[in-house]
Amino acid sequence: MRDPTHSGFRKVSVMKQQMIGLSVATMFLVAATGAFAQNTESLDAGRKIRDGAVSHGVQMYQRHAQNRSQVLYYQTQTQPTTKTKVPVAKAEATDLISGIKSDLAGADKELAKLKADHPKEPEVLKLIASIEKHHANVRTACTLAEEHAKKEHHDHVALSDCSADMWHELEAGSAETTKLMKLLKVDKIEPPKKPVAKKEAAK
Repeated sequence: MRDPTHSGFRKVSVMKQQMIGLSVATMFLVAATGAFAQNTESLDAGRKIRDGAVSHGVQMYQRHAQNRSQVLYYQTQTQPTTKTKVPVAKAEATDLISGIKSDLAGADKELAKLKADHPKEPEVLKLIASIEKHHANVRTACTLAEEHAKKEHHDHVALSDCSADMWHELEAGSAETTKLMKLLKVDKIEPPKKPVAKKEAAK
């Protein structure tokens, strides 16, 4: 005949083991969930930093190109001399135009990074496409400016108009980049912290 007390003890023992197993599993689940959340937050923070650096890089190149176009604009205005008026030298105009094209190439490389990082975000891609269109218009103006600059007696008025077109297209592109940064929730990049002075080596 079975001892009911013994049978009851075994049931209680099995239940305790099951509860212990369940508690351990819960602990592992909570730990795993916490680690996943922490890892996700870390990835999001890393992505935000990258987006900030890259989008600020786009505006940096845009600003450089815009500065060059502004310099070109004023250099293409007739320069008063003693008795004649001399337009900007070909070499100076060509160097400025080449610099603008180089800046555009740098900006587009940064935009390509953002496209690769946000391939499934239509609003982001739409703004990038708009920025690239403004850059393309600047390239068109650069091509025309180069043609005018290469002529023996280049038309400084036409060259001035080209540089003005560049400036305003870059201004529009920069405004679109600012919208993109707001969409990506990019914060203003703080200046680098000044390195702590190294202590003099112990004598």
